[in-house]
Amino acid sequence: MIHVATQKDLPIVLYLAQSTFREKWTPIDGEELVEHYILDNMQISHFEQDFSNPDILFLLIFDDAIPMGYAKIIKNCIPENYAHLGKLFLKIDKLYFLEQTHRKGLGSKTMEYIIQIAQKELFDTLWLGVWGQNTQAITFYQKLGFTQAGKWFFKMGDKIFDDEWLMSKTIS
Repeated sequence: MIHVATQKDLPIVLYLAQSTFREKWTPIDGEELVEHYILDNMQISHFEQDFSNPDILFLLIFDDAIPMGYAKIIKNCIPENYAHLGKLFLKIDKLYFLEQTHRKGLGSKTMEYIIQIAQKELFDTLWLGVWGQNTQAITFYQKLGFTQAGKWFFKMGDKIFDDEWLMSKTIS
């Protein structure tokens, strides 16, 4: 089940954001860098600010009534230097699941849900950034019709990752 998160869901979103980020990135980038990023970017005040923005939407993904993942989408967020890709953009800013849920189809169901939102609200382009070495995620997005549209940058602490892909999908 997928539902649009409300302010009352903030503790669940915060827990999932921090937990899934740690699970994914600590083995790759180390605990110190990951914890620094979480401290700077994933505190309750950050999420309160996001929840108050009408262009930001959080989705909670459940498996047997247990929260297993979340997505953050941003309406009208145009990727810098890529305005030529479309006119009305919807950014998939975050899409994370607890490791125990991988390969259960929750990612596909969530993406279908996001695509339905994009179609309903008449967005013409979905886009996201993905680590260029994350072949599993890239393959997943390609199966959904996303293509590499350029490079993307991600900052974690003082480190800038320049091996990110910007991927996009035209919505019809």
